[in-house]
Amino acid sequence: MNEKYYCGLDIGSYKTKACLLKFKDQGSEELVGIYETETQGFKNASVTDLVELSESVHLAINGLSRKTGIRLKQIQLGINGGLVEIRQVSTEIPLADRGHKVITLRDLNKVNHQARLLGVKMEEEILHDLPQFYQVDDVNSALNPVGLYGRKLGVKSLLVVVRVNMLRNMVKAVNNAGYDVENTFWGSYAASDIVLTEEEKKQGCILIDIGAGVSSILVFKDKVLKDMIRISLGGDLLTHKIAQSVQLSFQLADEIKRSYAVVFDHSKFNEEEILVKRENAYIPIKRELVCQSIEPEVGQLVELIHEKIFSCGLYEQMHHNIVIIGGGALLSGLIERISQKTNCSANLGQFRAVTQKSWGNTALYATVVGLAFNGYVRGRDRLFSSSRKTHWVKKALDRVVDIYQEYF
Repeated sequence: MNEKYYCGLDIGSYKTKACLLKFKDQGSEELVGIYETETQGFKNASVTDLVELSESVHLAINGLSRKTGIRLKQIQLGINGGLVEIRQVSTEIPLADRGHKVITLRDLNKVNHQARLLGVKMEEEILHDLPQFYQVDDVNSALNPVGLYGRKLGVKSLLVVVRVNMLRNMVKAVNNAGYDVENTFWGSYAASDIVLTEEEKKQGCILIDIGAGVSSILVFKDKVLKDMIRISLGGDLLTHKIAQSVQLSFQLADEIKRSYAVVFDHSKFNEEEILVKRENAYIPIKRELVCQSIEPEVGQLVELIHEKIFSCGLYEQMHHNIVIIGGGALLSGLIERISQKTNCSANLGQFRAVTQKSWGNTALYATVVGLAFNGYVRGRDRLFSSSRKTHWVKKALDRVVDIYQEYF
């Protein structure tokens, strides 16, 4: 049985994660392993030390190779939400000078190409080109207008772009570590293919990725990403508030946040104490103090999520289902707070597209698994496209049909 392996790499502010997916001929996929290490040389969404970042990448991927016994070379690299920009663009092209013609796939490619040219700047590179809908003669909107008659064709697209130099720096770090970047994806969007079903995307749902410095809200409807809203507030701010309140280091405050912070109905912990090592002694800290120190920021985050969801203009069309991923999603009580505030069903992200062993806290690894999965999908699509091109007779016939429809 032919088996193929795809490796995803997610470079975060504090952790660099690598994962390996195995795909078999019949299309089944299995999560083979995950490995993570501390990130060095990458802070505030920028490469601060190329050598240190390359070493972090090498440690993560080499550790995964040792763990799984699979030698890796090609990498599916993720770009996080703080580095990408979302831009809506629309354009149209003429189809015929006189009369009407049948719209072909070639026409779709032409109008999509025109939209990309208009929507991207010189210093940017497109990660994802996501057509929202096509407009035929200004009156007929269609998700797939191939086969329809028309005189002009328009498209409204959502472009996910990243600065070229930032992308080059990250790719160079991976290359210096001894690996090749096969594809680059926006991490949150890649994760959606793992934690959301096609039916959920069709009915309308929301994916919230709560990262270290940025939280991204992705709105899906009709199987298309309709909007992305970015909130400049993540788990780091909560950790800093705990560190300031109880006068601890950032690392220790982060551990306390993960283990003891509660943001929903925490009154029952009023008298509980946490023993924290400071210098050569253990001192008690009220758990209530930890919870209260982050309450204003948690309230602000929940309020912003509520505000952005309702302001996107799609709430009435949604199935009112929210899926939450990222390290911040594990904050105890946060999901309940978001569900209560938005009046939506909110759940922690779970792998729905891969066979897995017992991986704890799957919301933490949704992005890196999604990157590997998207690498497989893009490779499969390229293989299908190239196999079609090998049938030169069919290609020639398709071209004759296009020319005939163009002029007759």
